[in-house]
Amino acid sequence: MLKPDGADRFRVDFSQVQRGKNFLRNLFARGPVVVDAWAIGQAIIAALRRCPFRSPNGLPQVWNEYRIFLCREDHDRLRALERAFQQEVTPMLYEELVRTNAVTVGALCVRLLVDDNDEVRPGAAILHVKHTPDSETINPVAGEVTMRLDRSVGNLSPVPPQVESSAPRIPTIIPPEDTERLETAEAILQTGGATLPLLSGTRYVVGRAHPGAPPTHIALPNATPKINRCQISLLVEGDAVNVGREPGNSNPVWVAGQPLAPGDILRAKMPVDIVLSGGELRMTVKVPGSADPMTISPF
Repeated sequence: MLKPDGADRFRVDFSQVQRGKNFLRNLFARGPVVVDAWAIGQAIIAALRRCPFRSPNGLPQVWNEYRIFLCREDHDRLRALERAFQQEVTPMLYEELVRTNAVTVGALCVRLLVDDNDEVRPGAAILHVKHTPDSETINPVAGEVTMRLDRSVGNLSPVPPQVESSAPRIPTIIPPEDTERLETAEAILQTGGATLPLLSGTRYVVGRAHPGAPPTHIALPNATPKINRCQISLLVEGDAVNVGREPGNSNPVWVAGQPLAPGDILRAKMPVDIVLSGGELRMTVKVPGSADPMTISPF
């Protein structure tokens, strides 16, 4: 689907986007190639994964500006679907950044442009990638579709509730090298090899990454669709943590071997083992330097 065509340019063939599990059906499908929001998102994610850059902390430092040149026909069709395009592509890129623990030098920006050189055929595209700091203003061109996401610069430092933030952000888990905040934390959350400091008295909401998350939302790395966007809450008080399962249709939660009903809150002494969605993801909340939990949930 994606073929390098220079240091910062790719050629995209949307006919190679797999839209189902039946490989032969995709391979021999007839009819025009569909260029839609989902296909655009897959192309950007494929390019994002190929970015070779690393931050000083060793994290993937991916391109944050993606300019997609389409033929006039494909561009005009997507322009008519601009709102749906933003609604579909934004969560895809947002979750990919959190899943890979990637950072950027500025806000993510996707730009759909018309190829005036007639170099792009229908069902294809040329994708230009670039690192663009926030200080560099991106001026939209008349007729183009521009979508901007919030930045993913640096690492997540949990913000207490009294600190307001008008824009959503893309949180990332603090890497092991950043030990200063871990040493001063009252408690830590460990999951999937990542460690996150927790502030005492701050209520965190934990789940899958999503746009518009509040400042105290913790986006879990490698979270699958089986993990709710907001599945549990965590509130550290002294040597204990209050673990709550979000009300409504939230997926199952087990705390120290005990199941929680939707809306229930269990106060447990740290360290405590927490399992989400029937074993889909396991985490530990404990005091830094303490032993692992003795009571383990049955998954």
